[in-house]
Amino acid sequence: MKTNLFRTSLVVFASMFVVGAVPNAQAQQCSNASLKGAYGFFEAHTVVPAGTPFTILGRFDFDGKGNFTTTLTINNNGTVTHANDSAHYTVNADCTGKIFILGGTGTLEIVLVDGGKEFYALATNPSSAVITFSVAKKQFPDDDDNKQR
Repeated sequence: MKTNLFRTSLVVFASMFVVGAVPNAQAQQCSNASLKGAYGFFEAHTVVPAGTPFTILGRFDFDGKGNFTTTLTINNNGTVTHANDSAHYTVNADCTGKIFILGGTGTLEIVLVDGGKEFYALATNPSSAVITFSVAKKQFPDDDDNKQR
């Protein structure tokens, strides 16, 4: 009986170390605060059905509360223009979301990566702009105010 009690105590004591060694498996969650600060981006599109090239170079500035402004340089089939835009965005807990572009009439579907230091985008409205490449990266990734919350 004494031997069984000793073995049981030893197993319980040893299992405390095993349980303590298991890493915390909680998933990271995102929110609007996950997008805060300046992000530089580049997008390459093809406009359908014309099949003409359309590229954008720009800078998003997110406030962490669901609003943004952006400054754009656009090359639409060889015609270069400059524009500004502002509207709102949403980020879901699973780090997907939407940026409402064109004054809120268009939509980019996004996914945040690398702890919110960058995101990928796909235009879903208007659907005539078929994105072939789109990435946005935080301009100042070491800024503590811009880390994912």
